[in-house]
Amino acid sequence: MKKLLLMVILFIQFGCNDTIGSDDVMELTSLDFIILEREVTNTAMIVQGTVLNTGSVKVSSPWYVEGMFYSDSNYTTIFGGENERKNFPLESGVSTSWILSFSSDDIIESNYPEFGFKNLRGYINN
Repeated sequence: MKKLLLMVILFIQFGCNDTIGSDDVMELTSLDFIILEREVTNTAMIVQGTVLNTGSVKVSSPWYVEGMFYSDSNYTTIFGGENERKNFPLESGVSTSWILSFSSDDIIESNYPEFGFKNLRGYINN
């Protein structure tokens, strides 16, 4: 019982730091995102692209790319979001690739070939 309680406490402390869409982050406004590809498989919705640091200051690591997945381009039914941690700095004028993949036991992803995707942003945890 003590082990279970300890595991729950550790999960709460360390497992909940990546709240998608959180306002408790420093949003990186000098990033320019391009979506290159959208794909649906039987088990995931995948979006990939590039991000360019258009600012004059290096983005320190770790930093994150995140976005929200919807049932379609009307954005009235949200499925959730995903983020990708970048463990390297991004210098001014430098770009890198990113991939966000969303899956859920609550839906059959292949039923949503025209899924919506928005609220793409970069951020650093406060």
